[in-house]
Order: sequence, then structure tokens, then C-alpha cells
Amino acid sequence: MAVTLRDIARKLDISHVTVSLVLNDRRDVTISQETRERVLDMAKKMGYRPNHAARALAMGKTQMIALWMPSPAKLYYGKVFEALYSLTRSLGYETVFCLADYDDSSRKPYDWPVDGIIAVDTYELVGKFELPRGIPVVSLGSHADTRSDSVTVDIYGGAMSATQHLIDSGCRRIAHVTTERPLTERRGRSAGFKSAMKAAGLRAELIVSDPGGPAKVREAVTRYLKRHGPPDGLFCYSDDFAFAAIRALADEGFTAGKDVRVIGFDNVPEGELSTPSLSSVAQPLEEMCKVGIHFLFNRIREPDLERQVTSIGMKLVVRESSGPQAEQSGMSQ
Repeated sequence: MAVTLRDIARKLDISHVTVSLVLNDRRDVTISQETRERVLDMAKKMGYRPNHAARALAMGKTQMIALWMPSPAKLYYGKVFEALYSLTRSLGYETVFCLADYDDSSRKPYDWPVDGIIAVDTYELVGKFELPRGIPVVSLGSHADTRSDSVTVDIYGGAMSATQHLIDSGCRRIAHVTTERPLTERRGRSAGFKSAMKAAGLRAELIVSDPGGPAKVREAVTRYLKRHGPPDGLFCYSDDFAFAAIRALADEGFTAGKDVRVIGFDNVPEGELSTPSLSSVAQPLEEMCKVGIHFLFNRIREPDLERQVTSIGMKLVVRESSGPQAEQSGMSQ
């Protein structure tokens, strides 16, 4: 039989209202820290499990936040998911995951009853339909949706910084390893790469991979090397792509950082552990997620707030894969 608030209250000889206030983390009422700890300890001992459906009916809220984003199986998005999940749980909310599927946009995050939506790198999908009325949405990523609160990161500037680093390191043939999935690239990686190459008077080379993850990237880079020989440098769409490119270079007898300089994008922790260690453009992941959650809960509390918008700069982290003589540099918006 399920443990109730009244069961806990009887054990502690206090009112069930006090137990309810503690378990719902109400900080707007005066309850001693000792009492709070006693209630939480007893609830744990008795195996109390909150009834989220009943709580939602009582509060008029679901206590659920939808995370609408690409697959967490990708290194970068796995870190984003972990950060957002941890932040929402710390605020007493549960999460619902909705895959941002570019091949099937019929599944939308507001198909579930949620109090708010965090949309990560879903700019193209968001534009395909009306945002839900009454459900706050905060978009995170390279593009701001003008209909919602937004936290953008300077992808374009990060790409320019990475490309310029390769140019300054002596590279004259530089290829951008990317995907053929159509993107809004006016201010994205490809646009930043092309701008830096044009400013330097160099021809931009592209290595376009079919969809399918790092294995497809490895195949695409291998084909390119066989047909065109090794470029001086590779600027890769993501760290996943960079790891695949480094493997393809090794397959063909070339060494990243020595024969071909390689830079990734996202700066996942695994980059420090690879051989050679991976130079990368660091996404401000933790700051982006914290600000996004802050914006969302501001909007939940005050629906009529003015639109919340901010942009965060990026940093180039230089390691062994882009050459020994390079020094670490930074960029911000």
C-alpha cells in the first residue's frame, strides 16, 4: 500500500500540511531546517513516492519540462542533455525527451502535457509550425527564434576563429568537413569558414558526408584524400566528425597535427584524451543551459515578461591536432 503524507505526519506527530509543504519544497513558509530534515528522512525511510498526477491537479501544473533536441547519442548533445536534466531536477521538475527529427517533424514536444519547452538547435523545425499557446519555449543554439525567448551562441564567430587559426598556422588548403543535411547557414559553421577563407584570398574546400554519423564521415574523408590528396588543414563540423577525420587520415598514412592540422567543434571532454589531443571550438554549454533554464522559469512565473534574449561567445581551445607551434587563443562576441 502506498505511503501517504498522513502516514509520514503520524510517524512524526506533526500536521500533514507541514509534511506537504516540505515535500513540495515550499520556501515561502517558515519551517525550521530541523523539521524539514526530519520529514525528508522519514519520507525516505518509509519509501514515500510522490503522486505527480495528483500534484499536477492540485497545482495546475504538470511539473514536467520537455527537452526537444537532437539525439543525446551524439557526444555534444549528450552533455547538453545531462546539464539540462540535472538543472530541471534540481528545481523539482521532471523531464520529457522529444527527439528533434529532421526527417519526421510530426512529433512535437507539446504533444505531452508540459509546463515549458527547452528547444536545442531546432531552429529549422520550430519554423515549420506555430509555437504552442500558453506553453513557454526557450530556444538554445546558433539561431534565435524571434517568437520565443532565446539563448544563442556565436557559431559563426567560432568557425571564423578556428579557420583563421589554421590560416595563421600556415595552412593554404583547408577543407571543411560537414554534413549534407540542409542548414540555415547564414551565420553558421560553413558561413564562418567561407568568410575567413574569402578574406584570406583562399579557395574553400568542402568534404560533404552523407548522413549516418562518424562512420559516414570517415568514408567521405577517405574518398576525398584518395581523389584530391591531403589538404593542409581540416575544420570539422563537430568533434565526432573530427575523430572520424583523424581516423581516416591514419588509414591513408597521414598524421593529424603533423601532416594535416585538424580542428573540431564543441570541445567535448573526450578531445583531451584522444591521440593527438583535439583542438576544438568550445561551446559555452554549461552557461547556455543555465541561462536557458533561468529564462524558462522566469517565463513560467511571469508569462507577460518582455522577450528574453542573450548571446554568448565561444573560445578556441588549441591542442596537438592543429600543430605544435600554435598558441591558445580566445574569441568572444
